[in-house]
Amino acid sequence: MYPTTTSSRPPLRSLGKMSLALGAAALATPAAMPAVAGGDRAHTQNVEPAHRVSAASLALERRALAARAPAERRHRRHRSPSRSRVRVAVAAAKSRIGAPYGYGSVGPSSFDCSGLVMWAMRRAGISLPRTSFAQYAVGSPVGGGRIRLGDLVFFDTAGAGASHVGIATGARRAVSATSHGVMVHPFRTGYWGSHFVGARRVE
Repeated sequence: MYPTTTSSRPPLRSLGKMSLALGAAALATPAAMPAVAGGDRAHTQNVEPAHRVSAASLALERRALAARAPAERRHRRHRSPSRSRVRVAVAAAKSRIGAPYGYGSVGPSSFDCSGLVMWAMRRAGISLPRTSFAQYAVGSPVGGGRIRLGDLVFFDTAGAGASHVGIATGARRAVSATSHGVMVHPFRTGYWGSHFVGARRVE
């Protein structure tokens, strides 16, 4: 009779390996995945309504912007070009600083006062009459406290009325063709302040 030292049961180490293999197989089967898939579906269901609301809000905002665009374009056409044009005119006049005075001259080598103003404004696409007296009748009057860059400023330095004209470079100074040539000078104080007549806006 042979000794019963051999058993039909697999060793415990083999059982452990089999259990690990079965567990890995179970995790790899589709039956183990529904919780994750269900979570994805639930997440998608929760997100989709918010996505639809966001798209609707975006469409409303686009329609509102489209409705405002024509009015904004009209506003830009009314406001922006005039301010940019007077800046061009002021820059043109200042570019001639140092040019000599010439009675009846309209540039570009020499100027009288109204000739400089007419020449500079023409560079910006603004047409003005030839004399300072005629220029004083153009545009709209501006109070002394509201004068700004590009306004025409008038003086009675060469006789009664608006006998001299310059272009304001700011609230206190102007560029004009004086008897000493084209220069920037104050218009509120001193000699020029005592001869100031008024200002006009032609933008």
